[in-house]
Amino acid sequence: MASKQKGKRGIKKEIVRQFERSFDLPKLDYKKRVQPIKPKAMLYGLASGSLLYCIAFGFAYVGVSNNVMPLESFAKFVWIIMVPTTVVGLFVWLLVKNRMEYPIRQDILKYVAELEHNDGLLWRFAPVIDHVDPNDYASKKTFNLSREGKIKDMAVEDYTEVIDKLKDILSNTENRNFDNKIAEEVLENFDKTEVAL
Repeated sequence: MASKQKGKRGIKKEIVRQFERSFDLPKLDYKKRVQPIKPKAMLYGLASGSLLYCIAFGFAYVGVSNNVMPLESFAKFVWIIMVPTTVVGLFVWLLVKNRMEYPIRQDILKYVAELEHNDGLLWRFAPVIDHVDPNDYASKKTFNLSREGKIKDMAVEDYTEVIDKLKDILSNTENRNFDNKIAEEVLENFDKTEVAL
Protein backbone atom coordinates (compact mmCIF):
# COMPACT_ATOMS: atom_id res chain seq x y z
CA MET A 1 0.00 0.00 0.00
CA ALA A 2 2.82 2.39 0.93
CA SER A 3 4.67 1.64 -2.33
CA LYS A 4 1.46 2.28 -4.29
CA GLN A 5 1.11 5.74 -2.63
CA LYS A 6 4.76 6.44 -3.37
CA GLY A 7 4.18 5.48 -7.02
CA LYS A 8 1.24 7.85 -7.26
CA ARG A 9 3.24 10.69 -5.74
CA GLY A 10 6.15 9.85 -8.05
CA ILE A 11 4.08 10.15 -11.22
CA LYS A 12 2.67 13.49 -10.04
CA LYS A 13 6.18 14.77 -9.38
CA GLU A 14 7.21 13.60 -12.85
CA ILE A 15 4.46 15.77 -14.38
CA VAL A 16 5.63 18.75 -12.31
CA ARG A 17 9.22 18.18 -13.45
CA GLN A 18 8.06 17.78 -17.08
CA PHE A 19 6.14 21.08 -16.82
CA GLU A 20 9.13 22.92 -15.33
CA ARG A 21 11.46 21.47 -17.99
CA SER A 22 9.08 22.35 -20.81
CA PHE A 23 8.54 26.03 -19.99
CA ASP A 24 10.77 28.89 -18.90
CA LEU A 25 8.27 30.12 -16.29
CA PRO A 26 9.90 33.50 -15.50
CA LYS A 27 9.94 34.31 -19.23
CA LEU A 28 6.21 33.49 -19.49
CA ASP A 29 5.25 35.47 -16.37
CA TYR A 30 3.59 38.26 -18.37
CA LYS A 31 1.93 39.97 -15.40
CA LYS A 32 5.18 40.22 -13.47
CA ARG A 33 7.15 41.41 -16.49
CA VAL A 34 4.73 44.24 -17.33
CA GLN A 35 4.20 45.32 -13.71
CA PRO A 36 7.03 47.93 -13.68
CA ILE A 37 5.58 49.50 -16.85
CA LYS A 38 2.17 50.38 -15.37
CA PRO A 39 3.32 53.19 -13.01
CA LYS A 40 5.56 54.71 -15.69
CA ALA A 41 2.73 54.75 -18.22
CA MET A 42 0.38 56.23 -15.59
CA LEU A 43 2.91 58.96 -14.89
CA TYR A 44 3.07 59.85 -18.60
CA GLY A 45 -0.73 60.03 -18.77
CA LEU A 46 -1.00 62.11 -15.62
CA ALA A 47 1.75 64.47 -16.77
CA SER A 48 0.24 65.01 -20.22
CA GLY A 49 -3.29 65.56 -18.86
CA SER A 50 -2.00 67.93 -16.17
CA LEU A 51 0.16 69.86 -18.63
CA LEU A 52 -2.74 70.30 -21.03
CA TYR A 53 -5.00 71.42 -18.16
CA CYS A 54 -2.40 73.94 -16.94
CA ILE A 55 -2.01 75.41 -20.43
CA ALA A 56 -5.80 75.77 -20.87
CA PHE A 57 -6.15 77.19 -17.36
CA GLY A 58 -3.32 79.65 -18.05
CA PHE A 59 -4.96 80.94 -21.24
CA ALA A 60 -8.31 81.28 -19.46
CA TYR A 61 -6.66 83.10 -16.54
CA VAL A 62 -4.97 85.54 -18.92
CA GLY A 63 -8.38 86.10 -20.53
CA VAL A 64 -9.98 86.89 -17.16
CA SER A 65 -7.05 89.13 -16.16
CA ASN A 66 -7.42 91.15 -19.38
CA ASN A 67 -11.22 91.34 -19.04
CA VAL A 68 -11.69 89.29 -22.23
CA MET A 69 -13.49 86.48 -20.40
CA PRO A 70 -16.11 87.01 -17.69
CA LEU A 71 -15.46 85.43 -14.28
CA GLU A 72 -18.55 83.16 -14.57
CA SER A 73 -17.33 81.79 -17.90
CA PHE A 74 -13.89 81.21 -16.38
CA ALA A 75 -15.42 79.20 -13.51
CA LYS A 76 -17.40 77.04 -15.97
CA PHE A 77 -14.40 76.64 -18.28
CA VAL A 78 -12.19 75.43 -15.41
CA TRP A 79 -14.65 72.58 -14.73
CA ILE A 80 -15.46 71.77 -18.37
CA ILE A 81 -11.79 71.55 -19.44
CA MET A 82 -11.26 68.70 -16.95
CA VAL A 83 -13.14 66.29 -19.22
CA PRO A 84 -11.03 66.60 -22.40
CA THR A 85 -7.74 66.80 -20.47
CA THR A 86 -8.67 63.62 -18.56
CA VAL A 87 -9.53 61.88 -21.85
CA VAL A 88 -6.18 62.96 -23.33
CA GLY A 89 -4.39 61.73 -20.19
CA LEU A 90 -6.11 58.33 -20.43
CA PHE A 91 -5.31 58.08 -24.13
CA VAL A 92 -1.62 58.89 -23.53
CA TRP A 93 -1.51 56.37 -20.64
CA LEU A 94 -2.92 53.57 -22.83
CA LEU A 95 -0.71 54.49 -25.77
CA VAL A 96 2.49 54.58 -23.69
CA LYS A 97 1.51 51.39 -21.82
CA ASN A 98 0.96 49.51 -25.10
CA ARG A 99 4.20 50.82 -26.59
CA MET A 100 6.20 49.82 -23.52
CA GLU A 101 4.55 46.37 -23.35
CA TYR A 102 5.12 45.67 -27.05
CA PRO A 103 8.76 44.42 -26.75
CA ILE A 104 7.77 42.12 -23.86
CA ARG A 105 4.81 40.74 -25.84
CA GLN A 106 7.03 40.16 -28.88
CA ASP A 107 9.64 38.38 -26.74
CA ILE A 108 6.96 36.08 -25.28
CA LEU A 109 5.40 35.44 -28.72
CA LYS A 110 8.81 34.54 -30.13
CA TYR A 111 9.39 32.12 -27.24
CA VAL A 112 5.89 30.63 -27.65
CA ALA A 113 6.59 30.11 -31.37
CA GLU A 114 9.75 28.16 -30.43
CA LEU A 115 7.79 26.03 -27.93
CA GLU A 116 4.85 25.33 -30.20
CA HIS A 117 6.59 24.93 -33.57
CA ASN A 118 6.80 21.14 -33.49
CA ASP A 119 3.36 19.53 -32.88
CA GLY A 120 2.61 21.96 -30.05
CA LEU A 121 3.47 21.66 -26.40
CA LEU A 122 0.87 23.34 -24.21
CA TRP A 123 -1.98 21.03 -25.24
CA ARG A 124 -0.16 18.06 -23.69
CA PHE A 125 -0.99 19.46 -20.25
CA ALA A 126 -4.71 19.88 -21.10
CA PRO A 127 -5.84 16.94 -18.89
CA VAL A 128 -4.68 18.85 -15.79
CA ILE A 129 -7.10 21.73 -16.33
CA ASP A 130 -9.80 19.52 -17.91
CA HIS A 131 -10.07 17.44 -14.73
CA VAL A 132 -9.80 20.36 -12.30
CA ASP A 133 -12.17 22.71 -14.18
CA PRO A 134 -14.01 21.05 -17.12
CA ASN A 135 -15.91 24.29 -17.86
CA ASP A 136 -12.79 26.39 -18.47
CA TYR A 137 -13.54 27.09 -22.15
CA ALA A 138 -10.93 29.85 -22.47
CA SER A 139 -8.15 27.39 -21.59
CA LYS A 140 -9.67 24.73 -23.89
CA LYS A 141 -9.55 27.20 -26.78
CA THR A 142 -5.85 27.88 -26.10
CA PHE A 143 -5.13 24.13 -25.87
CA ASN A 144 -6.90 23.56 -29.22
CA LEU A 145 -4.86 26.33 -30.88
CA SER A 146 -1.70 24.70 -29.48
CA ARG A 147 -2.73 21.27 -30.79
CA GLU A 148 -3.59 22.68 -34.24
CA GLY A 149 -0.37 24.71 -34.41
CA LYS A 150 -2.21 28.02 -34.83
CA ILE A 151 0.37 30.09 -32.99
CA LYS A 152 -0.59 33.34 -34.70
CA ASP A 153 -4.14 33.06 -33.34
CA MET A 154 -2.91 32.84 -29.73
CA ALA A 155 -3.03 35.92 -27.52
CA VAL A 156 -0.12 36.43 -25.14
CA GLU A 157 -2.51 36.97 -22.23
CA ASP A 158 -4.41 33.72 -22.92
CA TYR A 159 -1.27 31.61 -23.24
CA THR A 160 0.38 33.01 -20.13
CA GLU A 161 -2.87 32.76 -18.16
CA VAL A 162 -3.08 29.03 -18.94
CA ILE A 163 0.56 28.64 -17.86
CA ASP A 164 -0.30 30.41 -14.56
CA LYS A 165 -3.27 28.09 -13.99
CA LEU A 166 -1.15 25.01 -14.65
CA LYS A 167 1.57 26.32 -12.33
CA ASP A 168 -0.98 26.88 -9.54
CA ILE A 169 -2.46 23.40 -9.91
CA LEU A 170 0.86 21.60 -10.23
CA SER A 171 2.50 23.48 -7.33
CA ASN A 172 -0.02 21.75 -5.04
CA THR A 173 0.75 18.11 -5.84
CA GLU A 174 -1.26 16.98 -2.80
CA ASN A 175 -4.42 18.48 -4.32
CA ARG A 176 -7.19 15.87 -4.17
CA ASN A 177 -8.43 16.91 -7.61
CA PHE A 178 -5.07 15.96 -9.10
CA ASP A 179 -5.11 12.18 -9.30
CA ASN A 180 -3.00 9.53 -10.98
CA LYS A 181 -5.27 9.36 -14.03
CA ILE A 182 -4.52 12.98 -14.96
CA ALA A 183 -0.77 12.38 -14.75
CA GLU A 184 -1.05 9.27 -16.93
CA GLU A 185 -3.04 11.21 -19.57
CA VAL A 186 -0.38 13.93 -19.67
CA LEU A 187 2.43 11.38 -20.04
CA GLU A 188 0.38 9.65 -22.75
CA ASN A 189 0.18 12.95 -24.68
CA PHE A 190 3.98 13.16 -24.61
CA ASP A 191 4.34 9.49 -25.62
CA LYS A 192 2.06 9.96 -28.66
CA THR A 193 4.38 12.58 -30.07
CA GLU A 194 7.50 10.53 -29.46
CA VAL A 195 5.91 7.59 -31.32
CA ALA A 196 4.91 9.91 -34.19
CA LEU A 197 8.51 11.17 -34.46
